[in-house]
Amino acid sequence: MENGGIGVTSAALQWLALVAMLIDHLGYLFFPGIPLLRAVGRLSFPIFAFLLAEGLAYTANVKRYALRLWAFAVFSEVPYQLFTYGRLAVLPWHNVMFELLLMLAAAWLAQRGGWGFLGAAGIAVAASAGGFMYGAYGVALAVCFTFTRKKPWLRAACLAACTAAYCFSRGSLFQVWAILAAAPLLLYNGQRGRRGPRYFFYGFYPAHLMLLALAKLWLAA
Repeated sequence: MENGGIGVTSAALQWLALVAMLIDHLGYLFFPGIPLLRAVGRLSFPIFAFLLAEGLAYTANVKRYALRLWAFAVFSEVPYQLFTYGRLAVLPWHNVMFELLLMLAAAWLAQRGGWGFLGAAGIAVAASAGGFMYGAYGVALAVCFTFTRKKPWLRAACLAACTAAYCFSRGSLFQVWAILAAAPLLLYNGQRGRRGPRYFFYGFYPAHLMLLALAKLWLAA
């Protein structure tokens, strides 16, 4: 426990990340002229990255955790492509679940130490070269959060450093709003809180993408 009984639970972080993601996707698809919506959405990914590190720390079966991410990644690809392109594209593995799977693998390897860090670095390179959603940025966040779970201020500093490096490498400040996710992460109290159904947060991703894509097609008809 980090802050006793006062603060933000992991369940609250999940809801915050989910709502921020939904606002981001609504802005992307229906309100591209309102950049504030996309800015709010930048908070979601760092929070999901931290929750991934927490999940790795508490899971009793890493292989099952990875298999669950892979299954939902495959299931999410068609909704993601319809949402993003309005059709099925040629290249797969663009949805964020595949990125999360790589992040889990890298964090797990980094925990092993020694050659594990080299393996994690290799995954970071592969994530960028393979065109995964956040590339090395996501992998770096997962690894950093794995080692700063009990150090809130160092966690916030890592988020700021990784985000700044990502923005610099892209030549864009679009992701800089992600640094604001440090606020709820600093308030995390180490408690689970009251969560929804076990697979709700996994299933929400492909479900909301598909519904938004269908709504876009219906409005365009």
